[in-house]
Amino acid sequence: MKNTYIQFLSCFLISFSLFAQDAKTPSFEWPDHNVSVIFKDFLVAYNSNDVKNIEAYAQKYHTRPSRMARRMQQLFTQYGKLQPYAVTAQRKDRLGLWLLGQDTKNWIEVMLVTNKTGDKIRGTGMMRGMRPKGLLPPYKAMAPNKMKPHLAAYLQKLSQQDHFSGAVLVAKGDQILFEGAYGDRNKQKGFKNNLNTTFCLASTTKTFTAVAIAQLAEKGKLKFTDFISKYIPEYPKDIAQQVTIHHLLTHTSGIELDDYAPFNQAVQKARNVEDLLKAQLKYMDHMNENRRKNFKVLNKHDYSNENFSLLGVIIERVSGMSYAQYLEQNIFKPVGMTRSYADYTKLAQDQNHAMGYTFYDKNRKFNPNQRQENTAYNDAIASPAGGVYSSVRDLYKYFRAINTGQLLGPAMQATLLKKHVKTFDFKEIDISESYCYGFETRRTGKVEHIGHTGRKVGVGSRFEYFPAQDMYVIVLSNYGFPAHNPASHIRDLIEPND
Repeated sequence: MKNTYIQFLSCFLISFSLFAQDAKTPSFEWPDHNVSVIFKDFLVAYNSNDVKNIEAYAQKYHTRPSRMARRMQQLFTQYGKLQPYAVTAQRKDRLGLWLLGQDTKNWIEVMLVTNKTGDKIRGTGMMRGMRPKGLLPPYKAMAPNKMKPHLAAYLQKLSQQDHFSGAVLVAKGDQILFEGAYGDRNKQKGFKNNLNTTFCLASTTKTFTAVAIAQLAEKGKLKFTDFISKYIPEYPKDIAQQVTIHHLLTHTSGIELDDYAPFNQAVQKARNVEDLLKAQLKYMDHMNENRRKNFKVLNKHDYSNENFSLLGVIIERVSGMSYAQYLEQNIFKPVGMTRSYADYTKLAQDQNHAMGYTFYDKNRKFNPNQRQENTAYNDAIASPAGGVYSSVRDLYKYFRAINTGQLLGPAMQATLLKKHVKTFDFKEIDISESYCYGFETRRTGKVEHIGHTGRKVGVGSRFEYFPAQDMYVIVLSNYGFPAHNPASHIRDLIEPND
């Protein structure tokens, strides 16, 4: 579904201009625009984090006030207070701004679009996960020896505001520059997160699945060019004789079913990897965008968990082991990852794993006043697409093992981390992304990193390596989205495009 999101972003991005900036705090001059008054009121109401103020603002200015009030409250749980930084777009009926989290230090672009009379907002766009073009705060890369005190103060403040719960590790080569743990891993029992707490990784799991496939390829047990019909003969032949392992690894197969609720429910209830396959076979006729009829390989990136579920099936059938057993014997044990789990029966026996927390109840109703356990959203197994648990220290060992040739030889490592397919290229803000085999490579201005992100309800992970700086940034959170705030801020500290 990532392509739909990217298409939205492409339409949303417009060239922008930066205003004069102070060396410490960005200064901002409001443009002479009819929407500026509304935008100022938006920020006053939003930053108050007061339900009455937010509802009064939304009722005054928005054509769908209840929806907007809820979106503002949701946004505050992710970013905290926001301050204006730069104008991104000005037209007669709209104004777009880059906003910076006052304490979270993460970026978001918000655009307000008015109706014909200019007195009501008929549309609101919000773009997360990007950053402005050009030189950014702190305007100069932070020296490694200054990282520790800065991040300690920054993360402690976020934790006190309940804007972060989890663990963070930053390293340069074989030297850990900073590591810290914050918040509760189990609120009911009063257990705190620590540096050995194991967190659900969500989609960062895909890196393990890709490494496993690469290991099997290196041993000559499969080829990336093999059609999946060779390993999954029961899959419909008109699909399986077109789709290769390469297509699965790069999300270019076109196999995608997650728009169909019964399929998603079957995946959540799956008890093993074969059950994930059975779910696809059962609901095949409900493939997204009506692709099942006259199926053709998509041959362009369209992110889909179904690809990696099938890779899990291939790993099991080629290796003769369960997915969990394969990871344990071929990745976890060789690297010394004693705090990592792909077997939930073993995870259940470990008291030092983090419970996920969310503002959504089991019916997806949002309540900004109470974090709840995310048990209603958890899968029954560690899916090859997003279910492994690990700690920040283990993930650091893991990425180091990849980079030092402990898990793969040089040629296969290069194939794994090669940019195989372009995900997006937003020239307006100088950001581009490519997908490797189970890893993402993103260039943001001058800085480039390799890794993966993971996010689902009550779960968030950022797993990144910056080759030019030889730096590792690992952030795991049992609050979901808040994992992205520290990771994005640390990226700006490493390279603010100076």
